[in-house]
Amino acid sequence: MKKEELEIELLLKSIYSLSGYDFRQYMRSSIARRIQNRLSRDRLPSITSLTEKVIHEEGYLQKVLSDFSINVTEMFRDPAFFKAFRNEVIPMLRELPEIRIWHAGCSTGEEAYSMSILMEEEGLGERTKIYATDINEKVLKKAESGIIPLQKMQLYTKNYIMAGGKKSFFDCSVFFIKD
Repeated sequence: MKKEELEIELLLKSIYSLSGYDFRQYMRSSIARRIQNRLSRDRLPSITSLTEKVIHEEGYLQKVLSDFSINVTEMFRDPAFFKAFRNEVIPMLRELPEIRIWHAGCSTGEEAYSMSILMEEEGLGERTKIYATDINEKVLKKAESGIIPLQKMQLYTKNYIMAGGKKSFFDCSVFFIKD
């Protein structure tokens, strides 16, 4: 095993021991890139020095966890999924007295909001609870605000229509639009 691989393994084991978040099975090239970015930003000489800061410096673990968090989301991001969900899963959900949906790794919440819109349009909003979680506190704060950047609305409208949206996207009152 190369020294760098050993250092990465020790860092990931430390993160798991301290936080319970296990990145040991993540794609190594992606993790290595994020580690190198953190080393560069903080001008650290080695992964071992990064591990020391994670273990001993208050708040540093959270900073590294934020680096590992992948914040990719958009309204109706995979229109084919949402359309299939609407056509194939919704009929089964109609039979349930209560529906709970969990969006793990929700980032800034656009997909969770998309699901909320879909459930409301299908008349299931009253029976649905949507849970949205993420390890990155910053993106969760943005998700809680429900504010969607105006410049993204053209793409989001296109996604919504392709996902089988039933009315004007701007009539969906689940979120706020901000310039």
